[in-house]
Amino acid sequence: MVQRKDSREVQYKGGLVITDPPYNIGYKYNGDFKDRQTTEEYQSLFEPMKGERVVLIHYAESIIQDIVPVLGNPKRCVSWTYPSNTGSRQWRMICWWNCEPDWSKVRIPYKNPNDKRVKELMKRTGGRKCPDHWEVNLVKNVSREKVKEYTNQIPEEIVKRIILTTAKEGDAIIDPFCGTGTTAAVAQRLGYKYEAYDVNPLAIELTLRRLRQ
Repeated sequence: MVQRKDSREVQYKGGLVITDPPYNIGYKYNGDFKDRQTTEEYQSLFEPMKGERVVLIHYAESIIQDIVPVLGNPKRCVSWTYPSNTGSRQWRMICWWNCEPDWSKVRIPYKNPNDKRVKELMKRTGGRKCPDHWEVNLVKNVSREKVKEYTNQIPEEIVKRIILTTAKEGDAIIDPFCGTGTTAAVAQRLGYKYEAYDVNPLAIELTLRRLRQ
């Protein structure tokens, strides 16, 4: 399901919410959405998620100041770090509410993959258990997964790790701020049902196109 809808209108119905929301920093989105709201207006976007299983990707300060007062303290947090030439911010937080990741379900490459001992270790284990510090590059203009019409896009690897470590069999993966449709596209690829919503008509158009591809 892909629909143009405000996050406050979404019926979450016990699904697993995975989303990278607008950050309320004055970003210029295509469409009428204003990314500079009062604290009360911004927090109202997350009110309907209370009590649901939620995984949010956001900057640490806003999670502490804006999200925790609405959803309460998260059960688990990890840091997502990335090199960037565009500013001083080079990490974000990923937090889990009312659910927890099972790190054993995801294996990631060891450091120094060409080392003989590491190669043998890879054969035996398939990689190291997913840590609480994720080093994943941003989606850049030259990235294979880049949707050209959008400037801010979460890497598929981030969403893939969240789904694999957190989703239960039969879950519907819900993203109320779908943007370029990364969450829905990864959920589809992994065999999960998905619901994608956004107030931006361009986001809906891009998500539908991505899912068709």
